[in-house]
Amino acid sequence: MKTIRLLLVLLAWTASAITLSPPQSSFAATVCDPGVAKMVSVQGNVEVRRAGQTQSQPARLNETYCAGDRIQVGDKSRADIALVNQPVLRLDQNTIITLAGLKDERASIIDLARGALHFFSRLPRNLEVNTAFVNAGVEGTEGLVQVEADRTLITIFEGRVLAANAAGSLPIASGQSAVAVQGQAPVLRTVVRPRDAVQWALYYPPVAYFRPEDFQGTQPWQGMARNSVDAYMKGDYQRAFDALKGAPTDISEPRFFAYRASLLLGVGRVDEAAPDLERALKLNPNYSDALALQAIIAIVQNDKEKALGIAQKAVAANPKSAAALTALSYAQQAHFNLDGARTSLTQAVAADPNNALAWARLAEIHLSFANLDDALAAALKAVALNPNLSRTQMVLGFAYLTRVDTVEAKKAFEKAIELDQADALSRLGLGLGKIRDGDLVDGRKELEIAASLDANNSIVRSYLGKAYYEEKRSDLAEREYTTAKELDPKDPTPYFYDAIQKQTTNRPVEALQDMEKAIELNDNRAVYRSQLQLDSDLAARSASQARIYSDLGFQQLALVEGWKSVNTDPSNFSAHRFLSDSYAVLPRHEIARVSELLQSQLLQPLNMTPIQPHLAESNLFLISASGPGALSFNEFNPIFNRDGITFQTTGLTGENKTYSGEGVLSGIYKNLAFSLGGMHFQTDGWRPNAYQKDSIGDAFVQLEISPKTSVQAEYRYRNFESGDLKLNFFPDDFSRFFKDNIRSDTYRLGLRHSQSPSSIFLGSFTFQNRDQSGHDEPSPIATIDVQRKGHTGLSSEIQHLFRSPKLTLTSGFGFFTVKGDEDINLQLNLPPVPLTITDSINQDTKHFNVYAYSNISLLKNATLTLGASGDFYDPRSSEKTNQFNPKVGIVWNPLPSTTVRAAAFRVLRRTLITNQTLEPTQVAGFNQFFDDNEINGVKSWRYGGAVDQKFSRNLYGGVEYSWRDLSVPFEDLTVTPTDIKNADWHEQLARTYLFWTPHPWVALRAAYQYEQFKRDEEFTIFLKKLDTHSVPLGVNFIHPSGFSASLQATYYHQHGTVFPQAASAFVSGTSDFWLVDAGINYRLPKRYGLITVGVKNLADKKFKYQETDFNNPSIQPSRMAFLRFTLALP
Repeated sequence: MKTIRLLLVLLAWTASAITLSPPQSSFAATVCDPGVAKMVSVQGNVEVRRAGQTQSQPARLNETYCAGDRIQVGDKSRADIALVNQPVLRLDQNTIITLAGLKDERASIIDLARGALHFFSRLPRNLEVNTAFVNAGVEGTEGLVQVEADRTLITIFEGRVLAANAAGSLPIASGQSAVAVQGQAPVLRTVVRPRDAVQWALYYPPVAYFRPEDFQGTQPWQGMARNSVDAYMKGDYQRAFDALKGAPTDISEPRFFAYRASLLLGVGRVDEAAPDLERALKLNPNYSDALALQAIIAIVQNDKEKALGIAQKAVAANPKSAAALTALSYAQQAHFNLDGARTSLTQAVAADPNNALAWARLAEIHLSFANLDDALAAALKAVALNPNLSRTQMVLGFAYLTRVDTVEAKKAFEKAIELDQADALSRLGLGLGKIRDGDLVDGRKELEIAASLDANNSIVRSYLGKAYYEEKRSDLAEREYTTAKELDPKDPTPYFYDAIQKQTTNRPVEALQDMEKAIELNDNRAVYRSQLQLDSDLAARSASQARIYSDLGFQQLALVEGWKSVNTDPSNFSAHRFLSDSYAVLPRHEIARVSELLQSQLLQPLNMTPIQPHLAESNLFLISASGPGALSFNEFNPIFNRDGITFQTTGLTGENKTYSGEGVLSGIYKNLAFSLGGMHFQTDGWRPNAYQKDSIGDAFVQLEISPKTSVQAEYRYRNFESGDLKLNFFPDDFSRFFKDNIRSDTYRLGLRHSQSPSSIFLGSFTFQNRDQSGHDEPSPIATIDVQRKGHTGLSSEIQHLFRSPKLTLTSGFGFFTVKGDEDINLQLNLPPVPLTITDSINQDTKHFNVYAYSNISLLKNATLTLGASGDFYDPRSSEKTNQFNPKVGIVWNPLPSTTVRAAAFRVLRRTLITNQTLEPTQVAGFNQFFDDNEINGVKSWRYGGAVDQKFSRNLYGGVEYSWRDLSVPFEDLTVTPTDIKNADWHEQLARTYLFWTPHPWVALRAAYQYEQFKRDEEFTIFLKKLDTHSVPLGVNFIHPSGFSASLQATYYHQHGTVFPQAASAFVSGTSDFWLVDAGINYRLPKRYGLITVGVKNLADKKFKYQETDFNNPSIQPSRMAFLRFTLALP
């Protein structure tokens, strides 16, 4: 089947964690010890003859079998058997096998006497299939063995098999087929479409709802049909077929032939169903039920255009036919037209309110839109109409699963399996339910059975790949993703998860290509959102996609994709996390970074994403080796939600007595997730009095009250102590006596409520208590002490997110208050008596803001941003400010490979508790909130334009230019009384970049950046003018073995006019220098962590440089060699 499976939708809702429970055997006790196989699906007449016995008995679901047992599948029947060592076998009609036991306690031996056997084996050399003409040694693969009267055929879909007999042997690889006859060695044969050989193994979803009363009348065939339908509705295919034996050949009722065709499709006999459908249409060319069944056949066989045409013809023939409308919904879903599918199903249940299949299908589509209440109501309606239909129980199971009611979900799935043992979706749901409860091993086994039941279902393959990924079996995961891509090349699901898998196995170039393919297939949305909207796999969404780009050193590309993602869907929590991670490499973007992180936390569904203590704090003063741009724990997150606990830790040691450590314990149980972590950083610094000590703790808990509503609470503690960390142009321009100490306690409550899938409310309420003390001795006779004790801050923000296909609207308001005094003590050591001057400044501040941003899809390739905000800023120590801020931006893709961006907007820098806000941080990719030397009340306009271009599959480039005009308030101390004035500041930023991946192991990058600062001489904060040019040139080498290396050389040219602390006038200077950074990384096997040995400023270059982002420096005039490790357990 294909992505058309709504099931997708549901999948979306399961996901992430580490189980602590040991795997349990799925094989029940039996007369032999151990059993060698278990029956997992029976359709029709399937019998087993126990070893040593002469009589056969009907096979039963979940029966365990022993060595020597013989299984025979009758006409119009199928069976699936799970072997004790993991292979799953699917048996066609008229097949006989004998379970010959285990060889060397490793390989299952199967004697195939006749018929066809589809094998699904994921361990090397654990299956051998013996026939009269050839033996097949399976080496971890998937394929088909068919025994005919005079030959054996072997077809391999993926992997490898060694076919051998007395005359010779032949290795058979993926996509190849061989034939063997008596007395001759096996030889290859040409097969154009190998998977066509297992059409009998596919699953055809029911669309025509047949009831016994549909065949009223006294004719013998009508009675036969009623008896058959009664058996079919109870899942008894054998009795259903037996009831039709002897039916006359001159029946003139097309419904009879449509019913028999539906019955045949239920056991995969599409070749026998086709003539019955032709007979029905010959009797009535416009018979909608027959057309509907033909449409379903086309969908399953991946002929989507044909399916849509037939389904439309069926509806045209009978607009009131629930079967025709249901078939049309499948065809529409296959074309990613969910709105159309929902409309068709709404019409179907209106036309036939008692049609249980139509109600079940409507429930599926509601789930794909995340309409969970409507989905559950429709599922319950379907079950009420007919609890004995597998489809109704299956969709009810998924409806419960989205609510994390795994007990009821698994009950529904198990009942669905009893009613229709061939439905892969029920097995898939049962597997996901077991995984959600923490039973990964048994859950994965259910997914393997699902893949055997519906071998051509790409979604099942993608989720089986995810299960292997969780088990850290990367080769098997990649194999399933590859198969899923082949089965449905238009489904972005396998490309997305394969990108994650490749990135975590040190193949970022290949990962980038897969990620871009997923984006291309998903309307160019960088953060994956299934076209079927099924995949809200929580941890997968929070897996750091930006990490793929940062591994390559392509940070600008990460930013472009992050901006596009947030603008496309502001309610996507992983888009905000993506952007937050990407902002970490940009100067003066701390407000934007931590704000995007806050929005991501509020929007996230329940998951096990660890809350790293240092990421939520701004102004870390950390060199990039250990700052927020360093490795995120998200790289090691699971991609399934499952009950359990995980521990992740990172440590760093380096020169200048630098060391740090961070650990996070996180877990999930049912509707509750938590994270508890701590971080400590300490260094003596790269010059005298550049020491730093920083300790941060974080405790986070999230409760999902319902699928619509979640609440979260967080506590953060920070104790920060440092000397003078500022890097000024002249190396001796620093204080040897400055000391700063900050202690804060932050409490945050968060709320997310989804009124509907298109309407979400967010609430964030933060309280902070903060103490700060500073000490300096600016001259031999002067000492300054500044105290801010008992400062409190409170912020309350409410936001509403609305989205539709053509419009997204983000609106909200916030209220912020700060209370506290700043006490200043100036001591002048003048003879004969020292002079002490004290002052106290009231820093109480109130601020209210309101905003609305709309993203309007004018055309398919253009999005216009229109918005505005209002700020009402009332600081006690200066003038009130009320300001209206217009916002306008556009993102245009004139070509699929070209992105043009432009924006203009006004901003008021205001008081923010913890530097975080819910207001959108950017317009068309241009940041709104700069740190601006932490001066509140700054008014600014920013204008910008950019072009980002993908020249080829491996070559990217772009250019950007923007400028800011600022009005900066300051207190003029030259007049009495003092006066509040505004200084004019101007900033320009221009940059261009070029990224190239000439080889899967190599990434090259080059960039140029120009930045200019010009400030009014009345108020400069020691910087009057500064021009900085930088040219970074880098290469990354990444090998699949786990080793990687990076080398970057950056040229800097800076000319500026500054006012050193000890000077009496401005001084100009120029500096030119190169800096070289290098690093070697090794990824530990099975995603257990990463080890990095690196050097910043390899040549220990001494230079003059004015840092413009004092809080988060990017370079320093001293070598910094370091060792960093990250571990993820279990």
